[in-house]
Amino acid sequence: MKNIISFLLSISVLFNILSCEKIETITGEQSALGEVGTTLNGDFNGASNVDVKVVSLDNGISTIEGTFTMTDPRYKKLIESHPKFFDVDGDKVRVHDVKFKVTTNGIEHVSGESNGIVIKYDSKKGDTYSNGRKVTHVSTDNDFKWRGMNIKVIQVEGETPKAEGVKSVTYWGNHRFGIVAVETTFDDGSTDYASVLIR
Repeated sequence: MKNIISFLLSISVLFNILSCEKIETITGEQSALGEVGTTLNGDFNGASNVDVKVVSLDNGISTIEGTFTMTDPRYKKLIESHPKFFDVDGDKVRVHDVKFKVTTNGIEHVSGESNGIVIKYDSKKGDTYSNGRKVTHVSTDNDFKWRGMNIKVIQVEGETPKAEGVKSVTYWGNHRFGIVAVETTFDDGSTDYASVLIR
């Protein structure tokens, strides 16, 4: 009996160790993209009057807050499913308490739902992050058109976020510019591709 108990305890400890090893976090030096005053914008369908920025940086964690107008009902459904981070009044939206860790090695979402690594700049094609996001493309040359230039990118997809009406999200990121584009696939099969600017 003692041997059985010891065996079960050993299995339990091993499982905990393996589970801990699967938890990924971003390392590296603080990136300027996560510093106070950095603004975020993107040409998402239905979005306008965007005034969103990093309002604080505490122990490597950047907090994003701001306001914007959203008229696309697909995005409004998504936004309204996260009342912890979005206040919605008609088409007017206030975002608050959204937290990211932004370093020279990548970007990690740390504010609650859909936590985990968004992108790691040293990723290889085929890598899968612990939150299930998968790297499906890594540029070897400047093959991605973005805001009048060609840049190298890492493409990360396969996320099924905890958001009403959304099936998956694909990100494109660059080590200099951070997230540069996002494609959202909605439950009805429609998609929206948005170029993103962080500066």
